[in-house]
Amino acid sequence: MSVPLGRWRQAGERSGGGARGAHLRAIACSIVVAIRGLALLVLAAALLSGCSSGGGEAPEATIGDPASNTKVAVTVHSVKVLRTITLEDGIPSTVRDKGVYVLVDMTVKNLQDTADVVDLRTLWVKVDDKYYSADEGMADDNEAPRDFRPIRTGRLGPGKKVRGMVLFLVPRGSLQSVTYRGEPEDLVIGLGGMKATATAAKKVPRIGQTAKAGGLAMTVHSVSYPTHLTHGLWTTSAKSGDRLVMIDVTLRNLDRKPSYHIDPLSVRVIDAKGKGWGSYDRSENGLPESVQLPLKRLQPGSQVRGTVVISVPAKAKLRRVRYEVGVLGPPLEVRLGK
Repeated sequence: MSVPLGRWRQAGERSGGGARGAHLRAIACSIVVAIRGLALLVLAAALLSGCSSGGGEAPEATIGDPASNTKVAVTVHSVKVLRTITLEDGIPSTVRDKGVYVLVDMTVKNLQDTADVVDLRTLWVKVDDKYYSADEGMADDNEAPRDFRPIRTGRLGPGKKVRGMVLFLVPRGSLQSVTYRGEPEDLVIGLGGMKATATAAKKVPRIGQTAKAGGLAMTVHSVSYPTHLTHGLWTTSAKSGDRLVMIDVTLRNLDRKPSYHIDPLSVRVIDAKGKGWGSYDRSENGLPESVQLPLKRLQPGSQVRGTVVISVPAKAKLRRVRYEVGVLGPPLEVRLGK
């Protein structure tokens, strides 16, 4: 699946505290110079106060540090640039026409004594010299990756905070900042010109090596082809015309946040034509539970190792092991053979 760049939402010249605000402030400052008299100077002072407040920007923050005004505080925890993401059904979605996904993990906190509203329309990412709005369609799309956790929009109570992800679809370039537009000041988190470019395709790692993408890493330690498996009173054999494939695999969470949903059914073997087969139900694979790849949520920095058993046609020419659901980036793949 590919996504056309027609979905970009370019802001270009931002409204509000942009050119129009600068023009009005210039008029106010000119009035101050022209007006004489004590009474009029009082009026001029009021106008001057508008020259430095409203529509401006608070001091620029960096990733991991909060940017705040008198109403809200915004912290960007991480920024990922991805050419491909994996949808809930395991299908990779790739941006066409020299574009990329920018995935921002962030927290918004209400500093007020009254409720505020979190609105995706106030979020922008600056690429080179242009601004782009959040991809609202993906934020609410049921086909988004399983571990894409959209930031909850709407009412935010006094003193409350909300954490989540925002997805932008932008052209390649240099990422300058993430901006949360608001009053009395816009909040800007600088990105230092990090490159919004698709990483060059890497050679698919082989057994014993590690594949990394979208916050997860996968290492396939071994692949074997037993004729049958026995545990207690249960024996598993391949059905007629099939053979068993047993995969010893480790999955590791590379992120500080979030945790990832690990599912043995996400481990598949792929043949030369791209056709794939998934694992047995956990209760039916003739292995003790202690050696099976568990169904669990993998916390940041942790890893899990286990075995997956798959039945495939005996004549299938297997080429790769793939972990395809539950990652934010492209599927993880390890090639079989040299």
